[in-house]
Amino acid sequence: GFKNLGNTCYLNSVLQCLTYTPPLANYCLRGQHSKQCDGANSACPFCMLENRISRSFDIEVPVDAPQRIYKYLQTFAKHFRAGRQEDAHELLRYAIDACDSACARLQKRGSKSSDQTVMKEIFGGFLQSQIWCLSCNAVSSKLDSVMDLSLDIVRTKTLKEAICNFFQPEVLDGNNKYQCEKCKKLSVARKQLSIYQSPNVLVIQLKRFENFLGGKIDTHVEFEEELKLRSHMSKNSPDVHPDYSLYAVVVHSGFSQYGGHYYAYVKDPRGQWYCCNDSFVSAASSATVLSERVYILFYVRDS
Repeated sequence: GFKNLGNTCYLNSVLQCLTYTPPLANYCLRGQHSKQCDGANSACPFCMLENRISRSFDIEVPVDAPQRIYKYLQTFAKHFRAGRQEDAHELLRYAIDACDSACARLQKRGSKSSDQTVMKEIFGGFLQSQIWCLSCNAVSSKLDSVMDLSLDIVRTKTLKEAICNFFQPEVLDGNNKYQCEKCKKLSVARKQLSIYQSPNVLVIQLKRFENFLGGKIDTHVEFEEELKLRSHMSKNSPDVHPDYSLYAVVVHSGFSQYGGHYYAYVKDPRGQWYCCNDSFVSAASSATVLSERVYILFYVRDS
Protein backbone atom coordinates (compact mmCIF):
# COMPACT_ATOMS: atom_id res chain seq x y z
CA GLY A 1 0.00 0.00 0.00
CA PHE A 2 0.92 3.66 -0.40
CA LYS A 3 0.54 6.12 2.45
CA ASN A 4 -1.72 9.08 1.68
CA LEU A 5 0.47 12.18 1.95
CA GLY A 6 -2.45 14.60 1.88
CA ASN A 7 -5.09 14.24 -0.86
CA THR A 8 -2.71 11.98 -2.83
CA CYS A 9 -5.16 9.15 -3.52
CA TYR A 10 -5.12 10.15 -7.22
CA LEU A 11 -1.33 9.72 -7.25
CA ASN A 12 -1.37 6.46 -5.31
CA SER A 13 -3.97 4.82 -7.54
CA VAL A 14 -2.14 5.75 -10.77
CA LEU A 15 1.20 4.57 -9.39
CA GLN A 16 -0.30 1.19 -8.47
CA CYS A 17 -1.58 0.74 -12.03
CA LEU A 18 1.77 1.75 -13.57
CA THR A 19 3.61 -0.57 -11.17
CA TYR A 20 1.59 -3.54 -12.43
CA THR A 21 1.89 -2.63 -16.11
CA PRO A 22 3.88 -5.71 -17.22
CA PRO A 23 6.22 -4.30 -19.92
CA LEU A 24 6.88 -1.11 -17.92
CA ALA A 25 7.59 -3.06 -14.73
CA ASN A 26 9.99 -5.40 -16.57
CA TYR A 27 11.83 -2.42 -18.07
CA CYS A 28 12.11 -0.62 -14.73
CA LEU A 29 13.17 -3.70 -12.74
CA ARG A 30 16.12 -4.10 -15.11
CA GLY A 31 17.09 -0.46 -14.51
CA GLN A 32 17.34 0.13 -18.23
CA HIS A 33 16.67 3.86 -18.03
CA SER A 34 18.77 4.80 -14.99
CA LYS A 35 21.78 2.89 -16.37
CA GLN A 36 21.92 5.40 -19.22
CA CYS A 37 20.64 8.49 -17.41
CA ASP A 38 22.77 10.92 -15.43
CA GLY A 39 19.67 12.15 -13.62
CA ALA A 40 19.28 9.14 -11.34
CA ASN A 41 19.97 11.30 -8.28
CA SER A 42 18.09 14.37 -9.44
CA ALA A 43 14.60 15.09 -10.72
CA CYS A 44 14.45 12.87 -13.81
CA PRO A 45 10.78 11.77 -13.93
CA PHE A 46 11.58 8.35 -15.44
CA CYS A 47 14.28 7.67 -12.84
CA MET A 48 11.78 8.50 -10.10
CA LEU A 49 9.16 6.20 -11.60
CA GLU A 50 11.73 3.43 -12.10
CA ASN A 51 12.84 3.72 -8.49
CA ARG A 52 9.23 3.72 -7.28
CA ILE A 53 8.34 0.55 -9.20
CA SER A 54 11.54 -1.21 -8.12
CA ARG A 55 10.88 -0.37 -4.46
CA SER A 56 7.36 -1.79 -4.72
CA PHE A 57 8.73 -5.18 -5.69
CA ASP A 58 11.93 -5.14 -3.64
CA ILE A 59 11.17 -3.89 -0.14
CA GLU A 60 9.43 -6.06 2.45
CA VAL A 61 7.08 -3.54 4.09
CA PRO A 62 3.27 -3.48 4.01
CA VAL A 63 3.06 0.31 3.49
CA ASP A 64 5.39 2.69 1.68
CA ALA A 65 5.11 6.32 0.57
CA PRO A 66 5.90 7.85 -2.84
CA GLN A 67 7.76 10.69 -1.13
CA ARG A 68 10.14 11.57 -3.94
CA ILE A 69 7.51 11.72 -6.67
CA TYR A 70 5.30 13.79 -4.36
CA LYS A 71 8.19 16.16 -3.63
CA TYR A 72 8.83 16.66 -7.35
CA LEU A 73 5.18 16.59 -8.41
CA GLN A 74 5.61 19.75 -10.51
CA THR A 75 8.28 17.95 -12.56
CA PHE A 76 5.39 16.00 -14.04
CA ALA A 77 2.89 18.88 -14.19
CA LYS A 78 3.81 22.46 -13.28
CA HIS A 79 0.26 23.36 -12.27
CA PHE A 80 -0.12 20.49 -9.79
CA ARG A 81 -0.07 21.59 -6.16
CA ALA A 82 0.82 19.54 -3.08
CA GLY A 83 -2.19 18.96 -0.85
CA ARG A 84 -4.73 19.62 -3.57
CA GLN A 85 -6.95 16.95 -5.09
CA GLU A 86 -6.02 16.46 -8.76
CA ASP A 87 -7.47 14.35 -11.57
CA ALA A 88 -6.03 10.82 -11.84
CA HIS A 89 -6.25 10.67 -15.63
CA GLU A 90 -4.58 14.06 -15.96
CA LEU A 91 -1.73 12.88 -13.74
CA LEU A 92 -1.38 9.71 -15.80
CA ARG A 93 -1.15 11.66 -19.06
CA TYR A 94 1.44 14.07 -17.65
CA ALA A 95 3.47 11.23 -16.10
CA ILE A 96 3.61 9.29 -19.39
CA ASP A 97 4.50 12.45 -21.34
CA ALA A 98 7.21 13.44 -18.84
CA CYS A 99 8.79 9.98 -18.95
CA ASP A 100 8.54 9.95 -22.74
CA SER A 101 10.39 13.30 -22.90
CA ALA A 102 13.08 11.93 -20.57
CA CYS A 103 13.58 8.95 -22.90
CA ALA A 104 13.69 11.24 -25.95
CA ARG A 105 16.41 13.37 -24.33
CA LEU A 106 18.50 10.24 -23.74
CA GLN A 107 18.09 9.15 -27.36
CA LYS A 108 19.00 12.61 -28.63
CA ARG A 109 22.11 12.63 -26.45
CA GLY A 110 23.02 9.23 -27.86
CA SER A 111 22.50 10.54 -31.42
CA LYS A 112 19.58 8.18 -32.06
CA SER A 113 17.31 9.67 -34.70
CA SER A 114 14.27 7.48 -33.92
CA ASP A 115 11.47 9.09 -31.92
CA GLN A 116 10.17 5.66 -30.85
CA THR A 117 10.80 5.72 -27.09
CA VAL A 118 10.01 2.90 -24.69
CA MET A 119 6.93 4.82 -23.48
CA LYS A 120 5.64 5.02 -27.05
CA GLU A 121 6.43 1.33 -27.56
CA ILE A 122 4.34 0.51 -24.48
CA PHE A 123 1.45 2.99 -24.60
CA GLY A 124 1.58 4.45 -28.11
CA GLY A 125 -0.62 3.62 -31.07
CA PHE A 126 -1.93 5.23 -34.26
CA LEU A 127 -5.44 6.13 -35.33
CA GLN A 128 -6.20 6.52 -39.02
CA SER A 129 -8.55 9.33 -40.01
CA GLN A 130 -10.12 9.08 -43.46
CA ILE A 131 -12.42 11.64 -45.08
CA TRP A 132 -14.48 10.78 -48.19
CA CYS A 133 -15.73 13.69 -50.28
CA LEU A 134 -19.29 12.77 -51.28
CA SER A 135 -19.08 15.05 -54.33
CA CYS A 136 -16.04 13.60 -56.09
CA ASN A 137 -15.26 10.48 -53.98
CA ALA A 138 -11.73 11.71 -53.24
CA VAL A 139 -10.27 10.21 -50.04
CA SER A 140 -7.94 12.03 -47.64
CA SER A 141 -6.10 9.94 -45.06
CA LYS A 142 -3.76 10.75 -42.16
CA LEU A 143 -2.32 9.02 -39.10
CA ASP A 144 -2.44 10.48 -35.59
CA SER A 145 -0.44 9.13 -32.67
CA VAL A 146 -2.35 8.41 -29.45
CA MET A 147 -1.36 7.30 -25.95
CA ASP A 148 -4.89 6.48 -24.75
CA LEU A 149 -8.57 6.65 -25.71
CA SER A 150 -11.08 8.97 -24.03
CA LEU A 151 -14.64 7.74 -24.52
CA ASP A 152 -17.99 9.48 -24.07
CA ILE A 153 -20.38 7.51 -21.88
CA VAL A 154 -23.52 9.66 -22.03
CA ARG A 155 -26.46 7.25 -22.47
CA THR A 156 -23.96 4.39 -22.83
CA LYS A 157 -24.36 1.10 -20.99
CA THR A 158 -21.25 -0.86 -22.06
CA LEU A 159 -17.62 -0.29 -22.90
CA LYS A 160 -18.12 -2.02 -26.26
CA GLU A 161 -20.89 0.45 -27.08
CA ALA A 162 -18.69 3.41 -26.11
CA ILE A 163 -15.88 2.12 -28.35
CA CYS A 164 -18.29 1.60 -31.26
CA ASN A 165 -19.60 5.15 -30.84
CA PHE A 166 -16.03 6.49 -30.90
CA PHE A 167 -15.39 4.85 -34.27
CA GLN A 168 -18.82 5.62 -35.71
CA PRO A 169 -18.66 7.42 -39.11
CA GLU A 170 -19.42 11.15 -38.96
CA VAL A 171 -21.08 13.21 -41.71
CA LEU A 172 -19.49 16.63 -42.26
CA ASP A 173 -22.26 18.95 -43.40
CA GLY A 174 -23.76 22.38 -42.78
CA ASN A 175 -21.29 24.64 -40.95
CA ASN A 176 -18.92 21.69 -40.70
CA LYS A 177 -18.49 20.97 -44.42
CA TYR A 178 -15.18 19.60 -45.69
CA GLN A 179 -12.80 21.73 -47.79
CA CYS A 180 -12.01 19.23 -50.54
CA GLU A 181 -8.66 19.77 -52.25
CA LYS A 182 -9.83 18.01 -55.38
CA CYS A 183 -13.21 19.79 -55.67
CA LYS A 184 -11.70 23.09 -54.49
CA LYS A 185 -14.91 23.78 -52.58
CA LEU A 186 -16.77 23.06 -49.36
CA SER A 187 -18.42 19.68 -49.74
CA VAL A 188 -20.47 17.21 -47.74
CA ALA A 189 -18.12 14.44 -46.59
CA ARG A 190 -17.93 11.41 -44.35
CA LYS A 191 -15.22 11.04 -41.72
CA GLN A 192 -14.17 7.66 -40.29
CA LEU A 193 -11.69 6.83 -37.55
CA SER A 194 -10.06 3.40 -37.25
CA ILE A 195 -7.06 1.86 -35.52
CA TYR A 196 -3.98 1.60 -37.70
CA GLN A 197 -1.57 0.43 -34.98
CA SER A 198 -2.95 -0.70 -31.64
CA PRO A 199 -0.84 -0.09 -28.51
CA ASN A 200 0.75 -2.84 -26.47
CA VAL A 201 -0.92 -1.34 -23.40
CA LEU A 202 -4.33 0.20 -24.07
CA VAL A 203 -5.44 2.86 -21.59
CA ILE A 204 -9.11 3.88 -21.75
CA GLN A 205 -10.59 6.84 -19.89
CA LEU A 206 -14.35 7.02 -19.47
CA LYS A 207 -15.39 10.67 -19.58
CA ARG A 208 -17.21 10.90 -16.27
CA PHE A 209 -16.45 14.58 -15.66
CA GLU A 210 -18.11 16.34 -18.61
CA ASN A 211 -20.13 18.98 -16.75
CA PHE A 212 -18.27 22.32 -16.56
CA LEU A 213 -19.83 22.80 -13.11
CA GLY A 214 -17.91 19.75 -11.90
CA GLY A 215 -20.75 17.24 -12.02
CA LYS A 216 -20.09 13.56 -12.62
CA ILE A 217 -21.63 10.82 -14.75
CA ASP A 218 -21.80 8.08 -12.14
CA THR A 219 -23.59 5.36 -14.09
CA HIS A 220 -22.18 1.84 -14.26
CA VAL A 221 -20.60 1.05 -17.64
CA GLU A 222 -20.35 -2.69 -18.19
CA PHE A 223 -16.90 -3.94 -19.20
CA GLU A 224 -15.13 -7.28 -19.50
CA GLU A 225 -11.72 -8.69 -18.70
CA GLU A 226 -11.16 -9.60 -22.34
CA LEU A 227 -11.29 -7.00 -25.13
CA LYS A 228 -11.03 -7.54 -28.89
CA LEU A 229 -10.55 -4.61 -31.29
CA ARG A 230 -10.38 -6.40 -34.64
CA SER A 231 -13.65 -4.86 -35.90
CA HIS A 232 -12.19 -1.36 -35.46
CA MET A 233 -8.87 -1.93 -37.26
CA SER A 234 -8.00 -0.10 -40.50
CA LYS A 235 -8.29 -2.23 -43.62
CA ASN A 236 -4.69 -1.37 -44.55
CA SER A 237 -3.30 -1.94 -41.05
CA PRO A 238 -0.18 -4.12 -40.78
CA ASP A 239 -1.16 -4.90 -37.19
CA VAL A 240 -2.40 -8.37 -36.35
CA HIS A 241 -5.83 -8.44 -34.78
CA PRO A 242 -5.16 -7.32 -31.19
CA ASP A 243 -6.67 -9.09 -28.22
CA TYR A 244 -6.34 -7.60 -24.72
CA SER A 245 -6.65 -8.60 -21.08
CA LEU A 246 -7.58 -6.26 -18.25
CA TYR A 247 -4.95 -5.89 -15.53
CA ALA A 248 -5.80 -2.65 -13.68
CA VAL A 249 -8.53 -0.05 -13.17
CA VAL A 250 -8.87 3.27 -11.36
CA VAL A 251 -12.14 4.07 -9.61
CA HIS A 252 -13.38 7.50 -8.49
CA SER A 253 -15.79 7.52 -5.56
CA GLY A 254 -17.75 10.75 -5.12
CA PHE A 255 -19.98 13.17 -6.96
CA SER A 256 -17.55 15.80 -8.28
CA GLN A 257 -14.17 16.04 -9.98
CA TYR A 258 -13.19 18.55 -7.29
CA GLY A 259 -13.54 16.06 -4.48
CA GLY A 260 -14.13 12.42 -3.65
CA HIS A 261 -11.63 9.59 -3.47
CA TYR A 262 -9.58 7.46 -5.89
CA TYR A 263 -8.59 3.84 -5.46
CA ALA A 264 -7.33 1.12 -7.80
CA TYR A 265 -7.57 -2.58 -8.54
CA VAL A 266 -4.52 -4.38 -9.93
CA LYS A 267 -3.93 -7.94 -11.03
CA ASP A 268 -0.69 -9.63 -9.96
CA PRO A 269 1.31 -11.96 -12.27
CA ARG A 270 -0.55 -14.98 -10.88
CA GLY A 271 -3.92 -13.52 -11.87
CA GLN A 272 -5.08 -12.49 -8.37
CA TRP A 273 -6.89 -9.14 -8.13
CA TYR A 274 -6.13 -6.72 -5.29
CA CYS A 275 -7.91 -3.57 -4.17
CA CYS A 276 -5.34 -0.83 -3.47
CA ASN A 277 -6.95 1.88 -1.35
CA ASP A 278 -4.03 4.07 -0.27
CA SER A 279 -2.28 2.15 2.53
CA PHE A 280 -4.90 -0.62 2.62
CA VAL A 281 -4.49 -3.54 0.21
CA SER A 282 -6.85 -6.51 0.16
CA ALA A 283 -7.57 -9.43 -2.13
CA ALA A 284 -10.53 -8.95 -4.46
CA SER A 285 -12.55 -11.10 -6.84
CA SER A 286 -12.98 -10.56 -10.55
CA ALA A 287 -16.72 -10.08 -9.97
CA THR A 288 -16.01 -7.21 -7.56
CA VAL A 289 -13.77 -5.47 -10.09
CA LEU A 290 -16.33 -5.83 -12.89
CA SER A 291 -19.07 -4.36 -10.67
CA GLU A 292 -17.19 -1.09 -10.12
CA ARG A 293 -18.00 2.26 -11.77
CA VAL A 294 -14.51 2.55 -13.24
CA TYR A 295 -12.85 5.74 -14.46
CA ILE A 296 -9.70 4.41 -16.17
CA LEU A 297 -9.10 0.92 -17.57
CA PHE A 298 -5.73 -0.66 -18.38
CA TYR A 299 -5.54 -3.51 -20.91
CA VAL A 300 -2.39 -5.34 -22.06
CA ARG A 301 -2.02 -7.25 -25.32
CA ASP A 302 -2.19 -11.02 -24.99
CA SER A 303 0.72 -11.49 -27.38
